[in-house]
Amino acid sequence: MRRLAVFAALAVALLLGGAWQYRQQQAQAPRKASFVIFGGLTEVELRGVSEPAAAAAFGAIGEVLQRDQRAWHPWEMSDLLRLNAALAQGQPYQTSPELAGLLRAAHRAYARSDGLFNAAIGSLVDLWGFHTSDYPITAPPPPDGNIAATLATQPRMSELQIADDGTVVSSNRAIQLDLNGLAEGYAAEQIAALLRERDIPNALINVGGDVLALGRAGERPWRVAISSPQHEELADVELQGHEALFSSGNYNKFREVEGQRWGHVLDPRTGRPAHGTAAVSVIHGDAVAADVASTALMIAGPTDLVRIARGLGVACVVLVADDGAIRITPAMQRRLHFAVPPARLSLTEDLGADCGGAMPATGTVAASVAQ
Repeated sequence: MRRLAVFAALAVALLLGGAWQYRQQQAQAPRKASFVIFGGLTEVELRGVSEPAAAAAFGAIGEVLQRDQRAWHPWEMSDLLRLNAALAQGQPYQTSPELAGLLRAAHRAYARSDGLFNAAIGSLVDLWGFHTSDYPITAPPPPDGNIAATLATQPRMSELQIADDGTVVSSNRAIQLDLNGLAEGYAAEQIAALLRERDIPNALINVGGDVLALGRAGERPWRVAISSPQHEELADVELQGHEALFSSGNYNKFREVEGQRWGHVLDPRTGRPAHGTAAVSVIHGDAVAADVASTALMIAGPTDLVRIARGLGVACVVLVADDGAIRITPAMQRRLHFAVPPARLSLTEDLGADCGGAMPATGTVAASVAQ
């Protein structure tokens, strides 16, 4: 009898141990969901979360992203289009909390980038036909006279005033806002804030190919790749804690006619697509800062990379020029693992010891999620 009791106790222990191990495995299993927003794909992967908790989080994320699309879509009906219509009439417009937060972030980005990041040039973006999700564009570029006429209206974010209650006014009726240059970073930080409220510390948020990593992927950091302009892997990097990797380039969204290509990132000084740079990638602890910097540094190019990066407070940057030459900051070089050692790589001066892997500085993001 004693032997039977021992065997029974062992069997119960094994069953309980197996059940515990199964629950642990289930808790560590990746939970994934995809969302189609702004004509692109957003993917979120969670670790260390039960299936019911993940499902609830994914439902809340979907609601936030749908709300964002209604708030700031640049060419489908949205709060942003209603704001642009009011600005064209010289009228004030009270925005939603979500749009007001995004506008304030764009305002700061304009000042910190010395005007290279200018969300007020929506009319130029529309003139070039880049208010679309269908690429490549094969129609001819706009006439020089039309570009010059639009540029002469001098739309600048500095001419936009945003009151505490979200009311927006401007004396320049030519301002038409396009917030795509930081919307993905802002949306990623919104998702991060939502997960933080739900005590979900480990996630990888992929918004249209740009990523914000939270915590870790189980026992290791998150590992993500940077693509080259030739759509091959340029390098990979490990991210953890709260780090974003954002990229801009002229190789996914562009206009091409008879072998000549114009990328979608416009230089607000010339009214034309930025040239000289094929791609820029940035790591930072704030996805909005990384998103803004990758766009602004596309325009700054190799010659002005250091000055603009310093103004934006980013230390981890890699830039691929049109001729294939690579400029990289020392902090970024310490983080990247190149798939093939670059033949033409040069270091910039040191812009900081690390990539800024801290909690986001965009305080309006968490507030807009909670409202």
